[in-house]
This record gives sequence, structure tokens and C-alpha cells, in this order.
Amino acid sequence: MLEGQQAAAAKGNHGGRPKVIDDDMLTFAQALRAKGVPIPEITAKLKISTGKNAGKPPSVASLYRALAETEQADADQRAMDAPA
Repeated sequence: MLEGQQAAAAKGNHGGRPKVIDDDMLTFAQALRAKGVPIPEITAKLKISTGKNAGKPPSVASLYRALAETEQADADQRAMDAPA
């Protein structure tokens, strides 16, 4: 079973549900957040581009999760870049 997953990953197919918030939406959300716009207002300005919920805004929880993942990735990168 693991071999099949590895073969699929090598082809660029990763299991699981696709992310609702793409990179463009995330960049826009981060810019609005930096200006102090509340998360519920930010979600109202975003629209899901694919899937059964296309055209609808993402949930507040999805946006919080995406922002937290990005902040964690940035913190991890800064830690790796810091001199030893």
C-alpha cells in the first residue's frame, strides 16, 4: 500500500482533500490581515475557485488554519536561516 502512495506522489498525486484557500487567496488575506481587517470580513471578500463550493467564501476556520500554517512555515524557515 505504501508503495502505491509513493508511486502516486512521484507523479504529483497526493491523497486527501484539496485545499480550499489557494496561494493568491492567502496572499490577499495576509495583506488584509496586516491592515487590521477582521478575519470574518476577509473571508467575505474571498471566493473558492474550484469544487462543489466554488463561488462561495471559505469558512473562518479554514482561513485561520491557512494563516496559522503559513506563519508556522515562515517561523520554521527563519529558524533554519538563523546563524548557528
